[in-house]
Amino acid sequence: MKKIFAILLFAIHLFNVVGYRLAFSLAESNANERMISSLDNDDYNESDLVQIKLALNLPYLQNTGHYERCDGNLEYNGIQYNYVKRMIRNDTLYLYCIPNKEKTDVIASKNLYVKLNADNASGKTPGQPAVKKISLLSDYYSGTLSFNFNACPSSIIQNISFNNLATLNGFATKHLQPPDLFI
Repeated sequence: MKKIFAILLFAIHLFNVVGYRLAFSLAESNANERMISSLDNDDYNESDLVQIKLALNLPYLQNTGHYERCDGNLEYNGIQYNYVKRMIRNDTLYLYCIPNKEKTDVIASKNLYVKLNADNASGKTPGQPAVKKISLLSDYYSGTLSFNFNACPSSIIQNISFNNLATLNGFATKHLQPPDLFI
C-alpha cells in the first residue's frame, strides 16, 4: 500500500513539474495551428489586420509588386500576432498581421499559473529581491577618469577631453621616432 501511495504522489509531482508545461505548450501549438489553417482558407476579416512597416537595409533586394502569404508570429505588448501577408517595396517590408486572441489567452493563463505557483519562501513581495546583490566593483569604482588638455594657443581656448578608461590595451606608451619617409 505504501508503494502504491508513493508512486501516486510521484506521478502527481511529475505532472505538476512537467505536465502543466506540456499542457500549455500543446494548447499554444493547437491555437497557432487553428489560426494558420483559418488564414490559409482566407477566413479572416480584413479590418482586423494591422500593418507593420520595417526598414530593410539589405543590398540587392528584389521588390515584390504584390502581397504574398507568409507564416510567422510575433508578440507586441502582450498580444500575439500572426503574419498574414507581406510585401517588399524599395527598402521597406510591409507586414499585415492579425491578433491571435486564443493564443494570447493561453499565454496569459500560463503566466498567471506560473506567477501563482512561484516559490516565494522569503515572505518578500515580488518587487523586492530575496537576496541582497553584492557588487565588489561598485564600492571601489569612482567613475570615469577624465583629463582636460589645452591643445590650442591661449587666444583660442578649446578643451579636449581624454578618457583614460577607454584607452586600448595595445596603446604605445613610449615616444617613438616616426619612420623616415622615402619618396
